[in-house]
Amino acid sequence: NNRIVASFDSSAFPSSARSVCMAGAAAAAAAAVVAGRRLNIGRRLIVAAAPCPGLLRTQRMAAPPPPVGAAGGARASSSASVTAFHELEHRNWEKAVAAYDKGWGALTQQCIPEILAAVDCKRAAKVLDVATGPGFAAEAAAREGAEVVAVDFSANMLALARERLAGTVGAAVRLVEADAANLPFDDGSFDAVVCNFGVLHLPVPEDFFREAARVLRPGGRLAFTVWAPPPKTQAFDLILGAVKRQGNPDVPLPEGPPFFRFADAEEAARGLEAAGLEGAASKEVPQVWRLAEPSEGFVAFRDGTGRTAALLAGQTPAQLAAVEADLLSNMEARRTAPGGPIELLMPCVMTVARKPSAGSTKL
Repeated sequence: NNRIVASFDSSAFPSSARSVCMAGAAAAAAAAVVAGRRLNIGRRLIVAAAPCPGLLRTQRMAAPPPPVGAAGGARASSSASVTAFHELEHRNWEKAVAAYDKGWGALTQQCIPEILAAVDCKRAAKVLDVATGPGFAAEAAAREGAEVVAVDFSANMLALARERLAGTVGAAVRLVEADAANLPFDDGSFDAVVCNFGVLHLPVPEDFFREAARVLRPGGRLAFTVWAPPPKTQAFDLILGAVKRQGNPDVPLPEGPPFFRFADAEEAARGLEAAGLEGAASKEVPQVWRLAEPSEGFVAFRDGTGRTAALLAGQTPAQLAAVEADLLSNMEARRTAPGGPIELLMPCVMTVARKPSAGSTKL
């Protein structure tokens, strides 16, 4: 009858998990802003066939249950907070284009060979790059001969990607403006889905995991990366420490999932298994952030991030100046030699899972 109804098992989520979006139960009250529309999430997800080929129309129905309490008495994110978080991320990424490319581009590309190897990217493979940003992973996949579609919710990021790719792989990558929680592709369209540092910016990452599972062919793989938590990621340790020492770490911001949530292998596996993926495995991938001057690091955080930029924007002028001075001093201390670069360890955690093969039974 052109409808697929899926229920979610709340036992897949740990009772001790911090309350974020669907914390404590996969069916907790939340909402996702998708293509300018708010979609209410209840206990049942109904996907109806759309009249336009290649597109799906999602409709989440049934009244959501009351928010479920989590550790420390926290409650699941409300529809309003999910919307506010989505809008914060979208607003900041629309204006962070140049700063992200310049400040973070060389660093975030270091793990891409690992990502593509994990999903068996090869000639003629159909690869979807979600939250493509400047198009780094999409470009690398296209160079391997894959047929690549790259999506991002930021029109400005896609404009940068289009400009960059025009001088390299060009038409080999199709760029699409879309939300990770509502991918405009048919079921089973791709051999692989990749997402390089995008999951930690999503208001409801579980929605993306389910969408990735849907658009993957049976046996296809999803691979995504997130930052390892401090102190392993030295730059995050320095900036968050500077804010704690010199500023206000409690700036009121829209509630979002914990930034380093999916650096935990067990948490990532639970989320992926709840979405219908199997064999989840995580590994730490070493990366090094090399800067000529410490000011480059401060500008990258201030102008080229989502939540961290909002945290810094919430400081008073005096606090921000003190945070900057603290960060610059500690970054300078990481200079390898007089006149040499500043080097900061910035490992990421890559997680890979696959969609069960046709006819397989999950035990």
